[in-house]
Amino acid sequence: MKKYSLFFIGLFLSFLSINAQNGSDQINPSNFNHQLFEKLIFEKVNEYRVANGCKPLKYDTIIYKVAKDHNDFLKNKTQLTHDQPTPGKRTIQERLLHYLYVEKYSVGENIARTFVLIPTYNYDKNGKTAISTAKTYNEAATYMLNTWMQSKYHNENILNKKYTLGAIAAYFNPKDKSLTAVQVFANI
Repeated sequence: MKKYSLFFIGLFLSFLSINAQNGSDQINPSNFNHQLFEKLIFEKVNEYRVANGCKPLKYDTIIYKVAKDHNDFLKNKTQLTHDQPTPGKRTIQERLLHYLYVEKYSVGENIARTFVLIPTYNYDKNGKTAISTAKTYNEAATYMLNTWMQSKYHNENILNKKYTLGAIAAYFNPKDKSLTAVQVFANI
């Protein structure tokens, strides 16, 4: 009986180590935790907003569907684009209206791609680039936020005080170690 108990305890502990649970966990390319990454980058965006006098965005499941729709479209694309060829989903405005009928709204979208687990040029918070390797979820989320901060238009979206809702959908490609994120902002 004791032998079986130790076996099940060991099995349980090994299961826990398979799934990353916090930002300091190492990225496992065969089992990337999208939910953890999306949560971390969303929190970092809100911290940045608050530090710059904006209210934090409220996470919204409908806005997440809008972000995920475009992220799914970008999965097999080498070039990042804000547009899709699909009628009714061509622009961020059309994608929002596809999932939610509203008459008055404002919406914005940020897209970025970086690489993890391989040396890559990444921005620091001061806008300087250096070769570094994102090995943890926290590092990957920080590099993604820094990329958006260094772009005038992406940064304006993040710090736009009219946006009250938001969500981020991400996709990790284990073949080339790329990490793509779509961030959607809205005021409805």
